[in-house]
Amino acid sequence: MKDFLARFGPWAVVTGASSGIGEAFARQLAAKGIHLVLVARREDRLKALGEELHERHGVETRIVPVDLAREDFLPVVERATHDLEIGLLVNNAGVLSAGQFLDHDLRGELNQLHLNTRAVLILTHHFGRKMRERKRGGVIFLASTVAFAGVPGMSAYAASKAHALSFAEGFAREVSGDGIAVLALCPGPTSTEIWPEGATPTLPMRPEAVAGLALRKLGKRKTVVAGLLNRLITLSTRFAPRWMNSLIFGKVVGGMLNTATMGSGETTPATATASRTTTPTG
Repeated sequence: MKDFLARFGPWAVVTGASSGIGEAFARQLAAKGIHLVLVARREDRLKALGEELHERHGVETRIVPVDLAREDFLPVVERATHDLEIGLLVNNAGVLSAGQFLDHDLRGELNQLHLNTRAVLILTHHFGRKMRERKRGGVIFLASTVAFAGVPGMSAYAASKAHALSFAEGFAREVSGDGIAVLALCPGPTSTEIWPEGATPTLPMRPEAVAGLALRKLGKRKTVVAGLLNRLITLSTRFAPRWMNSLIFGKVVGGMLNTATMGSGETTPATATASRTTTPTG
């Protein structure tokens, strides 16, 4: 634990910290003695979580209630962290838009793009430069098992996760000599608020298990798939043509999502208030 704190402390920034995998990351990092900057839209949840973690583990917390899909979010994060030494960035916040792409409102698709991709790039650039100056730190990217194939029914979402996976793997090599550990975390179905009402994720993992795996593998691996079955599924994509992977993933994902929602063109997080702060999990 002391080695982890020395390498990735004293402060960590966790986005999408108000629920799901982000909340699990926050709880486990606090247990390791790392102070936390909790970022999400829902201020009430962040405040309650921050107070709980301070009382339970004695760590300091700062909450940053901000919408990372907005173009002007970075100055808000900068003001909240300018005097802190950030040793770990957990790029966790995201949103899922499921259904036929052409049936969706373009604004919703752009919101997904900005949150899942643009915000990740901006935060990694901002905090990554500071880590490079100190010659230590870590960055975790929340990718997904759907990053390994084009997925009908969530094509833009899967593309955003493919970006996270590819970006993390390339970035990891770029900073390998700068003391920065980078990890692409690829969960499959996980019990979080990202799922639309009526969806039935197959054998969902617990957020605590997903976050725990990532923290154990940070600094040891560059990519990790959570869950044995998910590892087997992603491994199988290497031996099949891409069109077949897309067909298989589409059938599996389609079976987990509500049929009515798939054709409605609606964005499908469980609630509108949760949609930008919950964790994409595949």
